[in-house]
Amino acid sequence: MKIWFLWDRERDGPESGSYECQRFLEVGQARGYDVRIYDPVQFKIMCGGGSKGTIFIDGKEEEKPDAIMTRLIATQTYLSLAILRHMLRNGVAVINRAASIDKSFDKLRCMQILSERNLPVPKTMFSKCPVDADLIEQQIGFPVVVKTLNGATGGGVYLSENKDNLRDITSLMVHQGVDKSPVLFQEFIEFSRGRDIRAFVIGKKVLACMERKSTDGSFKSNLTRGGAGTPVPITPEIERIAVATAEALELEIAGIDLLYTKDGYKVCEANNAPGFKGLETYCGIAVPEKIYDYIEQRVKKNKQAQKGNVIQGFFGKWLGRNAA
Repeated sequence: MKIWFLWDRERDGPESGSYECQRFLEVGQARGYDVRIYDPVQFKIMCGGGSKGTIFIDGKEEEKPDAIMTRLIATQTYLSLAILRHMLRNGVAVINRAASIDKSFDKLRCMQILSERNLPVPKTMFSKCPVDADLIEQQIGFPVVVKTLNGATGGGVYLSENKDNLRDITSLMVHQGVDKSPVLFQEFIEFSRGRDIRAFVIGKKVLACMERKSTDGSFKSNLTRGGAGTPVPITPEIERIAVATAEALELEIAGIDLLYTKDGYKVCEANNAPGFKGLETYCGIAVPEKIYDYIEQRVKKNKQAQKGNVIQGFFGKWLGRNAA
């Protein structure tokens, strides 16, 4: 089976020593797969001339893979999504699809979709800088979390304690050029300060979940920023919220971050390319093996569906000729 992964080679690819990248290569090769890691910039895609499409990598035409999965974290681009759409149209099993990645990568759109599904999310306001601090105090209150729309691994996230501090943060963002893009202002859940739950969803099940906790007093709990992890039981409520969140965004594989509240949980974020070093370290789960098991199932179903479409098309033509 031929499987391609889209990766930012300089930031997270094999050359960077990325844990997840090395694990996918190691496990895939052990299972006898033809696993390849590509950066979107290596691609040229072509359509027309009577063909659905042709794929060139580094200028050389390549046969399509059985499956493709993107592991781009903070660098989703039009090119990477175009590649996924091109692969889908050419019968490749795409995990996750471009449309689902687009929904989860845009933090505002993600919150809108989850709110429409009546899933528990923090109160959120969308605005450009400079902001109306009085309005934010009235509608959300302080402290308030300030987020750029497309940050990842805790980047582009700030905590503002009061109106003066908020003005300082947004002034800094203006100075950095963030004022050209809108930002999110989100209710801060004090009960969850410095801790959250990461639920790892594959298909329609939670594979494992762990509590992530800050070790330096920060309000952020990301392991990539020095946090520590502890395995936690998959309760019915965690399973329900995490799976429903992934389904709402049409994500087949996702990392769903849940904030603690006094009476349950709220969805903080949905990650379409979740890291799993922490899960393997703290929960003892072999994540690449589980992902490859799922990919095998998807490729099998994909091929069965294509075979069914061919048969259906053949009989459709046959019936048409006989009717004439």
